[in-house]
Amino acid sequence: MKSFVFSLCILCGLSTAIAQHGGFGKERKGDANPFRFFYLSYDLSASGVHLGPELDFLWTKLEKVDCETGTKLVDKKLLFVPNFGAVFTDNTRFNLYAGLELDYRVIYHKGGIFELFAGAGYTRQFGNGLVPVGDQELEDVLAESQGFIMPTFGLGTGYDFRKGGADLPVVLNLRVLTASLNPSASFFNPSVQVGITYGIAR
Repeated sequence: MKSFVFSLCILCGLSTAIAQHGGFGKERKGDANPFRFFYLSYDLSASGVHLGPELDFLWTKLEKVDCETGTKLVDKKLLFVPNFGAVFTDNTRFNLYAGLELDYRVIYHKGGIFELFAGAGYTRQFGNGLVPVGDQELEDVLAESQGFIMPTFGLGTGYDFRKGGADLPVVLNLRVLTASLNPSASFFNPSVQVGITYGIAR
């Protein structure tokens, strides 16, 4: 438990410090970092949430692409995403996690998005899987908790309303991935994330 809290504090401190200095990207514009709010369907059955700021990592650039209808502008970014969240496996078990993700994202001229991402984190599982968590003593829940390394990777699509001409700093996201809360037991767990990324002054 102490290691999870320590990891979460490090992630929050790092994301705050980077946000205040405008992120890593050299061509970044604006003072605010977009923040994601995702619903997570872990293993296509368990419900959860996935949250975190999107920080430009090494670069973000605007490319001109020539095609039959003229020149199109395409955004390409490599994002660094500290993230955290929770997964409620059932009423006898729940998981808290914190992690880091690298996200390669392409935003096309009409707002369509393609992204490829991978990450790793630390998850803490609470509950014994037998008795509902609400019926257990807090000391027992904490004592029986287990920690695991959580790998994730996948791809996604979506729509950026700013590229579509709307003055709305919102991106719709749909991502398919594999994420494992306990790799030693089951490494591949097909999952879905859906939600929005909200940002201002971008």
